[in-house]
Formats: sequence, C-alpha cells, structure tokens
Amino acid sequence: MRSRTLTVLSLVSLTIALSACRSTPRTAQNFCRQLAKELPGIAEPPVTDEQITLAVRRFERLNEIAPLEVESDWQALTELMRAARDVDANDTQSVQALVDLSYATEKSATAASAWVLSTCGVDISTGVATANPVAP
Repeated sequence: MRSRTLTVLSLVSLTIALSACRSTPRTAQNFCRQLAKELPGIAEPPVTDEQITLAVRRFERLNEIAPLEVESDWQALTELMRAARDVDANDTQSVQALVDLSYATEKSATAASAWVLSTCGVDISTGVATANPVAP
C-alpha cells in the first residue's frame, strides 16, 4: 500500500512539474511579447461576431501569461470581453448586466492600461507604441 501511495505521489509531482515547464512564464517580458503579437487586433473595436470572438481569444491568451502585478486587472478585462461576446442585445437584463460590468471594471481597465503603457510602452486603446517600456 505504501509503495502504491509513493508511486501515485511521484506521478502527481511529475505531472505538476511537467505542466509548469510547458506553460509560458508569467513575466512582463512575455506579456509584452504576446501583446505585440495581438496588436493591432486589441486596439480595433470588434464589430462582427467573429471579430468579438477573436478579441476574446486575444484577451484570454494574454490573461494566461499576465504577471502578478496586472493579473487581476487583466482578468477583469477578459471577463468583460467574454460578457460582451455573450450579451443578448434583445434582452434588456443582459444589456444592463454588461453595462454594470463595464462600470465595475473601469478601475481595472485604467490600471491595466497604465501598467501596459509603463511596462510595454503601448497605449492599448490605440495600439500605438508611445514610450520606452520597462520590460525589454
């Protein structure tokens, strides 16, 4: 029984270790690199269902590698993008929920935008490089 438990624990540890090796580290440098790949798609307001779906995917990819300093703010923006994708324009409650979420995430949007500008040197509202980034 003890041998079996040790084997299971070893396999679990190995699985966790391998998972950690596969994921992209959550660093500012990696975030800025991914952001560069996702631009200008982030700065362009999505109009069609396909564009909205692509925008959500862009935010989700960035969310997967967002560093701790901006993680919660970026998660809030990602949730807002998902809600915008899923809103039913014919349902007033659905629209109101999106409006409420927009107001609720305003501070996160401001904080994430400021972090991206100071760290990556990009104004995410326009997609334009504006400053010398902190992250190489």
